[in-house]
Amino acid sequence: MTPVSTLQCPAPTVGIIGSGPSGCYTAQFLRKGLPGAQITVFESLPVPYGLVRYGVAADHQGTKSVSQQFDRLFERGQATFVGNVRIGRDVSFEAVARAFDVVVIATGMPQDRRLPVPQDAAARVIGAGRLLRALNGFPAGLGRHSAPLGRDVVVIGHGNVAVDVVRLLTKRSDELVGSDIDDHVLSLLRPRRLRSVRLMGRSSVENAKFDLAMLRELCQVDGVRIRVEGLRDSSRGVAVDLLRSHEEGRGAASMAEDGTDRTLVTIQFEAVPTRIRHANSMTSLEAMCGPSAEPRSYHADTIVTATGFCQDEEPCPGTPDTAWSGGHVYRVGWLGRGAQGNIAANRKHAQGVAGQIVADLAGGRIVAGRGPGLQEILPQLEKTPTSFSAWREIDRVERERAAAGRCRRKITDISEMVALAQQSMVSA
Repeated sequence: MTPVSTLQCPAPTVGIIGSGPSGCYTAQFLRKGLPGAQITVFESLPVPYGLVRYGVAADHQGTKSVSQQFDRLFERGQATFVGNVRIGRDVSFEAVARAFDVVVIATGMPQDRRLPVPQDAAARVIGAGRLLRALNGFPAGLGRHSAPLGRDVVVIGHGNVAVDVVRLLTKRSDELVGSDIDDHVLSLLRPRRLRSVRLMGRSSVENAKFDLAMLRELCQVDGVRIRVEGLRDSSRGVAVDLLRSHEEGRGAASMAEDGTDRTLVTIQFEAVPTRIRHANSMTSLEAMCGPSAEPRSYHADTIVTATGFCQDEEPCPGTPDTAWSGGHVYRVGWLGRGAQGNIAANRKHAQGVAGQIVADLAGGRIVAGRGPGLQEILPQLEKTPTSFSAWREIDRVERERAAAGRCRRKITDISEMVALAQQSMVSA
């Protein structure tokens, strides 16, 4: 990208809505391409990093460590973090669009996609995204879904999110050492070891979307024994070999190292859900299975759907809709390209969007120097936003409160976050 500073034009003001990896990566790339730009990153929560903090599985701290490079972005003054400000509620999108030369929307797709089959209203169905966020200490929690999952769970989906759910629900507490899992939520959902988990999806093993590394990690959980259904005799490949080597009856022990029964994890392929029913306090899933589409029914205490993400069906304040647009408005990450791919894919997309912004400024399609930026927004806010230094104080407290074997204990009450932020500003 050619730095705009060499193009003899004023430094642009850039407002990025969303501080998850897509938003922060975009800020990083714009900082390189537009050295003099004034970049503001807005976040609806008092704390930054979105998907990294609340979406990446709690036991994948290596992946979460990308936040350290985002820290440097704000620490060095290359961008300004403005937290606890929900665009569309605390300040209108129109005001932001007027105040900034460039607006980037990086809010992601927060809602679980509903499984498109008939479902009884009383059936217990939970979206995998909501479940993972709750296990990650997301402030909204599980709400009405906070009752125990029961002993038998069905997870629908063959992506990495589905595998994350199964792995986290079947690991013992000592297997979560070093994580930032919310132990309170985990104990509510799983007060005792699960008896069975069925991980099922419509794809064949060759077309399943989970990464091989994720599948291997699940197979190596000490507290599980693996069973496989839906493999064809002709199925070949590394995933097939891995599953067969861990499958119950092929050398897998039935007892964990601590002498307790293992959770039976059945990984099922070529099973197409058709209906979810509820009767006699049990939820059941009906599906057409195998190449012959044989109808089968599976009983469970809870069904977890991991079939993707979407925006709210009904636009609400703070949710991007078609009105959030304009010639200087860009969308990045899942919101821009669909809810697929990992953090690396979001980084690549952010790089492309940032490159397009630089090119549009260079070509005169966007005029820099018109929007005053953050200074026009701050007087419109009724409450004081949280700063990056305030986040650092929250981060410090969370780490100090960590239980043994955990890297932090997340604060889940927004009012407590805000109080800590205010204290940090008073003492600064």
